[in-house]
Amino acid sequence: MTASTNYRDVFEYANDVMVIHDKDSGEILHANRRACEVYGCSVEELRRMTIGDLTRNHFPYDNDEGLRLVREAATALEGKLFEWVIRDRAGTETAVEVSLKPIMLDGVVRVLAIARDITERKQAEAALRQKERHYRRLIERSADGIAILSIDGVIRFAGPSILPLLGVPPRFATGRSVYDFVSEEEGDRFREILNNLAPEADITLTYRILHRNGLWRIHEATCRNLVRDPAVAGILINFRDITSRVQDEELARARERQFGHIARLSTTGEMAAALAHELNQPFFAILNFVAGCRRQIQSGTYSEARILRALELAQNEAERAGKIINTVRNFTCKSDYQRRTADLRRLAADMGELIGVRARHAGVTLEYAMDTEPCWIECDDVLIQQVVVNLAVNGIESIEQEQGDYRRLKISVGRQSSGRVKMTLADTGHGLPRISPDKMFGAFFTTKREGLGIGLSLCRSIVETHGGHLWMTEAAAIENGGVRETRCHVLLPGCAAPAD
Repeated sequence: MTASTNYRDVFEYANDVMVIHDKDSGEILHANRRACEVYGCSVEELRRMTIGDLTRNHFPYDNDEGLRLVREAATALEGKLFEWVIRDRAGTETAVEVSLKPIMLDGVVRVLAIARDITERKQAEAALRQKERHYRRLIERSADGIAILSIDGVIRFAGPSILPLLGVPPRFATGRSVYDFVSEEEGDRFREILNNLAPEADITLTYRILHRNGLWRIHEATCRNLVRDPAVAGILINFRDITSRVQDEELARARERQFGHIARLSTTGEMAAALAHELNQPFFAILNFVAGCRRQIQSGTYSEARILRALELAQNEAERAGKIINTVRNFTCKSDYQRRTADLRRLAADMGELIGVRARHAGVTLEYAMDTEPCWIECDDVLIQQVVVNLAVNGIESIEQEQGDYRRLKISVGRQSSGRVKMTLADTGHGLPRISPDKMFGAFFTTKREGLGIGLSLCRSIVETHGGHLWMTEAAAIENGGVRETRCHVLLPGCAAPAD
């Protein structure tokens, strides 16, 4: 078997279409079996056809263009490689990749055309382009911004949404440092966060950023370190403008503070009769002590020791009245809420004077059961004390409606084994209403004829904003030594003691 025979076999039985052209005229001199199968023609039929007959025969796939490529390939050292379209006898078109190479046959230069079917590749490319268009449209129409930063903060890519978010087009932002858009303080914080962001890790942060119109906006961004991903090779940032949301949240907090203040005033107003009675006693005692001193001095028969004793007793009564007034003032005054570490036992005890006024007026015994160790929580003092007073007053008013002899409100505070802090207020009143808990804690629900129905709802809201839980249970008399109790439980996250 000769080498030429081997080459003919390779040519004849190759899986790709192979056609030999005259280098000058483009005439088809020979074709292999695969070419005959693809075109649906015999070799003799192919020899009578032009290059244009084997394709669409209109630019760029026509006879003139094909002939030009054949002639260029005849003198090219490395041949030519390009994409083409071939058409069979039935008119079916196939995308192919064509390689034209000059070859020597019987001492004459010819051009060998090898065509490989790339239909699947073209379909995959079309699908990829469609997917790219799809995602590009999503990015363009998204209200959220997307950007890719280098590790040193240079914007390598910015999506179209950056225009409404920052007032600058993507081309203006690309290549600039992200730190050009934030304040120096924010820039230092931002730089530290990005520098410490581990590969594949992500973080969500908020920051102030300067809009092109000169106004500072508040953005929220999720940053993911994809430096090791060759497709991204940077820090991917999805960001959005939350200025309106932050303003709305601040407005809601302000309204909640106003609502809480109104609720405290309402609670104090409901206790007006009890407060008047409670303050009347020390004021009446002071009046009597002072009047007695005056009479003794006017009579000329007085003892300095008796006068001093009377004044001391008057001072004690004044201090008692002052303590009540001060407690009411602190409870009802407006304040800028702020959280700090506090002992829940002390917060409850500080409201003892105010709760005691209401309890004594209703003939209710007030008891405390406090843990021996501090029960530290992170809270706003005024809000938590508002919860204590509201729940205590609810319990006292429940007892007030009963005719029994055993009238007691017990306030217990202790730390749980889980580290959380629990406060329970147990009263011997009329018990829970026969409704669902959700309705009982809903806004404007009340069992009192003149109540506003904001107490329990507000208490639950305050407790939940502190990361806690508020619920109520009932203990039947048979389970509790013959005493029926309604128990209101408040569970709050505990925390470490404050640093000295």
